[in-house]
Amino acid sequence: MTYEEVVENALARTLDFDGQFPSSRLPMYRRVGKRQQQLMSMASKVSPDYHGACATGVLDANGCLDLRDLATATNLDQAGVIQRFEVNDPGTGIYPTGTKIHLVSIDDVKAGIAPRATMRDRFIKGIEPDLDGVVSIDVWYGRIADMPLAAEDGTTDLEMHETHQELLIIDLTKDLVRKALELSPEAKGAILAILETEEQAALADYTNDVAAFASAQEKRFSEPPPTATR
Repeated sequence: MTYEEVVENALARTLDFDGQFPSSRLPMYRRVGKRQQQLMSMASKVSPDYHGACATGVLDANGCLDLRDLATATNLDQAGVIQRFEVNDPGTGIYPTGTKIHLVSIDDVKAGIAPRATMRDRFIKGIEPDLDGVVSIDVWYGRIADMPLAAEDGTTDLEMHETHQELLIIDLTKDLVRKALELSPEAKGAILAILETEEQAALADYTNDVAAFASAQEKRFSEPPPTATR
């Protein structure tokens, strides 16, 4: 579903109500985009793998990487949770591909196990000499969608899973009802109460789906190994 299709669905729902509703597209796209970001951020905090992504960044000569340099191509600037850093191309470094890089505080750099790095304002810096010679690192994170910035973005596909995109339609419909002209406060209240009930049910499905996904990821480590059979 695209942003425009969400808008069309929400406007179609308002046909059941007697009122004049906003029709300017960009504010509606941005409302949809903001709600999508909120929902993806919520999911990211429960299970970074649910909307998980991975970006690879090349370190500079000082073993540093500005994560904002990766933002355009990977949505990393909108990351809900940065989950893990690991060596990608070890170059002449001593740590092989896949080695976890441990984040430490600048006040206590010896707290972690090498290789170590600090992260301050999305700027990664290796603790010398841990990342010496390393060419690139992988950044694993929970992705959050970009915000639509122009009317032309209406043709952009949503990034939430299709199963739960109805949440965006409901939210936009609620916003349109709040802004409607010629609807009495009583009528608005009654309509919003119906939409709120519908939204809570859809939100419960979404949170349950995310929680079930997180549980499935953990299950492998919590269950005893299967009994061998002959």
